[in-house]
This record gives sequence, structure tokens and C-alpha cells, in this order.
Amino acid sequence: MAATKETLRAKDFTNSVKEITGLVRENYLDGLELSLSILEENRKALNSQVDQWFKFQQTYINAGRKLYEKFPKDIALFSNGNPVDSLIGLQKDYVDLIRKASEKFTKEAIDLSQKNIEKAFSLIN
Repeated sequence: MAATKETLRAKDFTNSVKEITGLVRENYLDGLELSLSILEENRKALNSQVDQWFKFQQTYINAGRKLYEKFPKDIALFSNGNPVDSLIGLQKDYVDLIRKASEKFTKEAIDLSQKNIEKAFSLIN
């Protein structure tokens, strides 16, 4: 059978649609990866700010302890230091929990988005 003009047009159209679909898919994936990498960088910046805050807080507490150690033991409020240390430990544990949840969410969001995109474009193809 000889190919007619209509079958050639249909093949050309199908090939064009497949090429466009591939480009759309690649651009969508690139855009998604860019937005998620920005989210990841923002998370890293926030983590570094929290680390700096903990360092500042620890320096402040150490300076307060040194000051109060100079007073007689009856007046010194931070001579034992256990309540302050436990409060800082609780804060660090809480921030670590939030960091782990954030990292897990980011990784799962990336994986889920890529799987959804793959499924969506496999349906189109």
C-alpha cells in the first residue's frame, strides 16, 4: 500500500506532538527541580541562622554564668546551671526534630513530584 498524504500528515503530527510533549516534560521537570533546589537552599540558610542563634545563646549564657560565679554562692542564680542547660538541650532537640522533618518533606516532595510527572507524561505518550 502506498502512503497517502493523510497518513503522512498524521505521522508528522504525531511526531510533532511527541517532540512537544517531551520538551514540555523536560521544561516542567527543570522548573520543578529549580524550585525545589531553591527551597533546599532556603532550608540550609535557615539552619545556619539557627546554628548561629544557638552559638549566640550559648555565649550569652556562659557570660552570665561567669558573672554570677563571682557573687557569693548564696546569691548566685546560675551556679548549678542545670535548668539552663536542659532548656538549651530541649531547644536543640526541638530544632533538630524540625530539621529532620523538613529534610524528609523536601526529599519526599521531590520524589513524589517526579513520580507524578512521569505518570502524567506516560499517559500522554
